[in-house]
Amino acid sequence: MNPPLVIPFDLAGQPLDEFLALHHPRIGKGRLRRMVRDGRITLDGMRVLPGVRVGEGQVVLVEVDPDELAAPEPGTVPLTLLHEDADFVAVDKPAGIPVEPSRWGEHPLHLSGTLLAWAEDSKRDDGAVERRPRGLHRLDLGTSGVVLYALGLEAERHARGLFERGEVKKTYHALVLGEVRGPGEVDTPLGPDPRQAGRMMAVQKGGKVSLTAYEPLETFRGFTLLKVVPKTGRTHQIRVHLAGIGHPLAVDSPYGGGPHLSLSKLKRGYRPKKGRQEKPLIERTTLHAARLEWTGLDGDSVVAEAPWPTDFALAIKQMRRWRAKKG
Repeated sequence: MNPPLVIPFDLAGQPLDEFLALHHPRIGKGRLRRMVRDGRITLDGMRVLPGVRVGEGQVVLVEVDPDELAAPEPGTVPLTLLHEDADFVAVDKPAGIPVEPSRWGEHPLHLSGTLLAWAEDSKRDDGAVERRPRGLHRLDLGTSGVVLYALGLEAERHARGLFERGEVKKTYHALVLGEVRGPGEVDTPLGPDPRQAGRMMAVQKGGKVSLTAYEPLETFRGFTLLKVVPKTGRTHQIRVHLAGIGHPLAVDSPYGGGPHLSLSKLKRGYRPKKGRQEKPLIERTTLHAARLEWTGLDGDSVVAEAPWPTDFALAIKQMRRWRAKKG
């Protein structure tokens, strides 16, 4: 039998499912809501809806097998905080780590699990976590950079409204094939590719409105480093739009880029030492979420910036050395 939970003064007024999520942060809120609807979690002994607001001194009874509430310890990855305040935390996502758990369990480590472990380091005396991180957007597996989490229900609702209205400014750096001569915009609707699951494509009818602005930051012989600002947030939007104008990411096999970028691709006549296999400079999508700007609950602008990770910085360093434009 689980011990009863008494609503303290500082948690009164919030929805029941929010209160439960603070005590059971590893259990999905959807599962907690089902338990409430099934009558296995009650308020003052009465069945209620998951969204009912709780009052100080009320008692929550969780009549659920403790094993059903147990959850595995989330695996963690090194965590770099780029910004933290009372409402939001922005973190630097490494390439190769998903933001959320993978559907089939092929990636046991994920960024949200790490944030959960971070939140559980500061529990209240009653066992509830002080803040429960809520992911607000995602980056592709191979993309590095800024990811934003809300730390409360009010902050989550505020931020989701900003994202829906296009009021969060996202800035990416992309290393692409070819020499891009000047700034531009791509305004092409996107939709799922019916020929390949998980792949997106430009479509004429029935696609979602998608807009991407770009401008060159540095031009090399055969490559360009772009600043990219997506005005909408569609799956694979930047990758598809850049490929559509003939400048796919330098590393992005599904959309026309290469499988990796190696020094032999940049330096004429380069050969690895005898008996050694060449190690790629970068072997994931050459896309980095460099900056995120949003408006906090107080109306002030907030910015989080992520520096280039080692592989991206190394690729640009070698570009500047071996593919610099003369004159």
